[in-house]
Amino acid sequence: MSERLLLAQQRRGYRSLRFVAELEAGFTEHRVQRIRRRLPLIAPTAALFQLIYALLDFLLMPLAVSLSVLPLRLLALVVLALSFFYCRRAEAPPARVPLVYAAAYWVNGVSVALIVHLCWQQGVAMPYDGLFLVLLFGYALLGLSFRAISLCSWSFCLLFIGIGVLFGETGGELAYQGLFLFCANLIGSVGTYMQEHGQRGAWLNLRLLDLARQRAEADDARKLRLLAAASHDLRQPLNAMGLYAEHLVAQGGDQQTRRISARLAASVEQLGRLLQSLLDYTRLTLPGGVQARPHAFALSPLLERLIAEVAPEAQQQGLQLQLHCDECGVYSDPLLLERLLRNLLNNALLHAQAQHLHLSVRREGDEIVLEVADDGRGLSEAEQALVFEEFRQLDNPGRNAERGLGLGLAIVRQLAEVLEHPLRLHSRPGAGTRFVLRLPLAEVPAPAPRIDAAQALHGRILLLEDDATGCEALAGLLRRWGCQVQACADLASALQALRQEAPQLLISDYRLAEQGDGLQAIERLREAAGQMLPALLITADLSPELHERCLPAHVIPLGKPLLPARLRQVLATQLQARQALN
Repeated sequence: MSERLLLAQQRRGYRSLRFVAELEAGFTEHRVQRIRRRLPLIAPTAALFQLIYALLDFLLMPLAVSLSVLPLRLLALVVLALSFFYCRRAEAPPARVPLVYAAAYWVNGVSVALIVHLCWQQGVAMPYDGLFLVLLFGYALLGLSFRAISLCSWSFCLLFIGIGVLFGETGGELAYQGLFLFCANLIGSVGTYMQEHGQRGAWLNLRLLDLARQRAEADDARKLRLLAAASHDLRQPLNAMGLYAEHLVAQGGDQQTRRISARLAASVEQLGRLLQSLLDYTRLTLPGGVQARPHAFALSPLLERLIAEVAPEAQQQGLQLQLHCDECGVYSDPLLLERLLRNLLNNALLHAQAQHLHLSVRREGDEIVLEVADDGRGLSEAEQALVFEEFRQLDNPGRNAERGLGLGLAIVRQLAEVLEHPLRLHSRPGAGTRFVLRLPLAEVPAPAPRIDAAQALHGRILLLEDDATGCEALAGLLRRWGCQVQACADLASALQALRQEAPQLLISDYRLAEQGDGLQAIERLREAAGQMLPALLITADLSPELHERCLPAHVIPLGKPLLPARLRQVLATQLQARQALN
């Protein structure tokens, strides 16, 4: 069903209550679905109608007359039951369902018309109001097409008048009854025509909206694919740049070299943050681009890691960091929550102009209240309404790139909505700013012993990376940290290296040039080793779907560009746990 066909039908109109063949088939199927939805209510109501009148026959009329009309009422009930079960069958042809449905209505109308005349012939003044009720029931409730309901209703009303003439029931009374039924049918037919005309228009609009929705979903899916490809292609060289910059910083050299190396590392880190902000914002604005995967976890390790991450920059600014957090658990998505809090901390470092930055956690009932507070310049009410807007920087009119793109708080707001965590901003000029986030409380197991990541690393690592530049940079950094590294460009060479010497930890890139991905390669290497080796997966696509695959596989995903401090912490934890196991 094409959009062109729907638009052409809208332009031509449908006064005759007919579409072109393809659209008419679709509308008929839609009408059949409506009939089947109404049947459980319509059929019992019609049966109750006949049963009540049968009871009144026996209560108000002579027994002989009541028995004479009983077969007609039973016939109506049997036809009603048969049509109900036929129309409810899923295998019933859609074209026949309205016909059977209309036939049941017509049989009920004819039976009432015959019952009225049969009573009259036996001297009982049966009112013809029952026939009017049948008309009202058909026009108002059945949902048949204009042609079907009009044909059925007019035919059994004409049959009623014709039988009256045939039996000699002429005169003013029959004429009055005929005029009344004529007017009732006329009103019902006009109303049914208008109703079906409106239904056909609504159906066309719904189909157009559905096509527009499908097109929008296809566009969003295409954008997500483009975003994933661009994310990988941009992060790959950026990841290598960051690792080489870390090499230069670690090598030292003269004062000029150290200064240039530090600036290069800072510039690469800044570029990574800007790219991450743009990609995060783009993904968040696409429907289904980011989905929360909440579970219970300990909050304090996450906060301590974030504080350690921003501590060097805070120290350069002379800003005092404070963390107050007792051991507690929350129910959230740790990855999205970490992004949200990192953006809040970075926003305070870049824009608050504060001397103190306080990250605190307290319990209120069944909730954990998390606050990020500073004693900086604060915000007026007008500024508070603007800070969550995209690309809005209140104190950066020159658009200095070192102070970000103005997407940090916009991403914070969207992440809070995805996580369904209420977020509040409290601020006054000169009195600092407080961001308050409420999270559900959760029970978590006791925390594992802390690992000192600053100590030298010792362990055998098998690295699978098909990008030569990235492989060389990461392998060199790992060796500088004290690890023995076997670097491989494909799965075959990795399997060969594993046979020569069993590693203690696996690191693989997610996107490999050969068939299969990094997760599948890790699985093959574990099978070849005959043990569940700890594994890290390096990827530019930290999507929820990938996290769902990593969790049951016991693989830790790390995003590109790699943060050396984060990588070292994970390596220290995994290698020490592996060595303790051995």
